[in-house]
Amino acid sequence: MRNGRSLSNERISKHKIIYDTDPGIDNAIAFVFQTLHPDIKLLGMTSVFDNADIDTTTANTLYLASRFAPDVPVARGAAKPLQDDASAPIPHIHGDDALGNIERTGRVEKREEGRAAHRFIVDTVRAHPGEVTLLAVGPLTNLALCEDPQIASLVREVVVMGGAFGIHGTLGNVTPAAEANMHGDPLAADIVFDAP
Repeated sequence: MRNGRSLSNERISKHKIIYDTDPGIDNAIAFVFQTLHPDIKLLGMTSVFDNADIDTTTANTLYLASRFAPDVPVARGAAKPLQDDASAPIPHIHGDDALGNIERTGRVEKREEGRAAHRFIVDTVRAHPGEVTLLAVGPLTNLALCEDPQIASLVREVVVMGGAFGIHGTLGNVTPAAEANMHGDPLAADIVFDAP
């Protein structure tokens, strides 16, 4: 007991997350960890291009949701950066299917949510003001497309996989100065980082 409330009631307050992803092996593993963490409530998953084309990343997102979080909605996201075309996927990193060419088990029962990813994000954040963490582990295109001017003030926090640290004078993992997700859509990253 603490202040007349049981500790079990305190655990009801979970981290509400929208997972914006381009599943790749690393993102798939991070997703499984989220589904197993007792303090995380996944409100949805949104796909984005990069580790593969949007059809493949959306199929991977639906597969992962079917296997590990069948009640979590999945919304298809951006197929390319805000400017230019998407770079070709690099199969020697994540395999031809972006999930390491694993043998897939089970059926994909999950179907796409009817809304586009950026619309799903805006609607979900508005339904849970001040509570949603946007966890973006791909290019930030879906977040940049959230043109609602109030959305930034309604999000609890935004966490991105987009940093790189220097070693032997190299500061990036795609170019000497760029991390892959930021390089995938630098204009989107600029829009997100400039948001209030």
